[in-house]
Amino acid sequence: MGKKNYKILFISLFNGEALGVRILHSILHHEGYDARLLFLKVPFQNRYNSTGDVTEKELLLLEDYIREYKPNLIAFSLVSSVFGLYKRIYERIKGSGEFKIFLGGWQASLNPEECIKYSDIVCVGEGEDALLEVADKLFNNQPVDCIDNIWVKKDNKIIKNPIRPLIQNLSRFPTPVFDDNLSAYIENDELINKEIYKFNTRYGIIAGRGCPYSCTYCSNVYMAKNLYPRAWTKIRYRSPEHVISELIDVKERLPEITRINFYDEVFLPDKDWVKEFFTRYKQEIALPFYCMFFPGTVKEDFLKILKESYLAGVWIGVQSGSEKIRKNIFKRNYKNSVILEQAKLFHQYGISVRYDFIFDNPFETFEESLESVNLMLELPQPFSMNLFSLKYFPHTEITDMALEAGFISKNDFDDERLSDRDQYGIILTDENSDNNFINHLVYYINKLASQSMLDRKEIHEIIDEYRYSKNINIIKKRVDSM
Repeated sequence: MGKKNYKILFISLFNGEALGVRILHSILHHEGYDARLLFLKVPFQNRYNSTGDVTEKELLLLEDYIREYKPNLIAFSLVSSVFGLYKRIYERIKGSGEFKIFLGGWQASLNPEECIKYSDIVCVGEGEDALLEVADKLFNNQPVDCIDNIWVKKDNKIIKNPIRPLIQNLSRFPTPVFDDNLSAYIENDELINKEIYKFNTRYGIIAGRGCPYSCTYCSNVYMAKNLYPRAWTKIRYRSPEHVISELIDVKERLPEITRINFYDEVFLPDKDWVKEFFTRYKQEIALPFYCMFFPGTVKEDFLKILKESYLAGVWIGVQSGSEKIRKNIFKRNYKNSVILEQAKLFHQYGISVRYDFIFDNPFETFEESLESVNLMLELPQPFSMNLFSLKYFPHTEITDMALEAGFISKNDFDDERLSDRDQYGIILTDENSDNNFINHLVYYINKLASQSMLDRKEIHEIIDEYRYSKNINIIKKRVDSM
């Protein structure tokens, strides 16, 4: 049997962009394997919006696809929030063929002890080279128990191989493949044999990997402390040529794309990279783009270059308006004045801004939550926000802190959730509590600010009335009417 007859199925759950999966698929495809992509639920913003959990019919369609395709290897990339769904899928498919199941992604690196219970092979850390080695050895009927980054079951034992060094040359991998014959998705109780990106208007990409910061709620810190000490915090960038080549291919093959999203943890390449890349970007791509910044890292000279190169919007992680909470709980040490200066600079240059805030935080008092509200009232309008409930990923610092303080139990971990998909927004309930008042209020502020209708006096009157009456309905009615 040649490689073209050896079948490898990549499955992504609730993620149609799936950057990591697409890179792995492209590597195996270019190595000559029959590698295919299958997306179960695709929460894109325009034509197809995933609503609700996975239905019984959609699970049956997944099972039928596997039986018909008859893969030799099935590879899942998991985040913690879909681990509960994956375990249900595993129980249904594990006897459906003579295949091995390979798990990778953030969940596999954070909690391999649990992942190996529901798979044959687990990848801890970066997977490009490890997965290719696994595929080659399985294809040649050789054991896979001596591959770095790999955990594997053998003789009722779990073999845990060491972590290989980080990949330094990210430009040696092929860019994603967009081919209707190699891709399918399941949504709205249908299986469609088509590349889902053909319907999307935005394209997600990364220029580099790694993060120099130590935010306690983030999985990056676990990687930096436990898997790649001192190495993960150094950002490794692809070459400008490699990124441009991917975007050129996107423009040619995905005609509906009208914007580019850079999903780098922090988008701060050096000056030489910026000069070379954006000179070509303006000439050859010329699409509006969006990226993420850490407060205070963008200076005016850098912003001018980005603005001239079609920068349309940015995401800024504020997380809390309380400097005390940011410093002592989140380990994000900067003043509110820095946030406001950064916000004014973006506003001056006509760059749209979306701010991230974390609520439902048991370490934060009601008064400290109001500091977030007061900071929002100072931000230049219009703006919008991503409003998150604090999440507890396995083995992250904030999770350990919350466990020690008695705020949560293991059942509150993100990989123990019962729903199928991630819940991105803050939790709005009908309970009369300080937390839920704050949640409704910031949701209301977000709606007003994005329409340039934010009335500071009105917000303070709502807060004063709640302090007096403790009646959440004064703001809940306003939210419900939106």
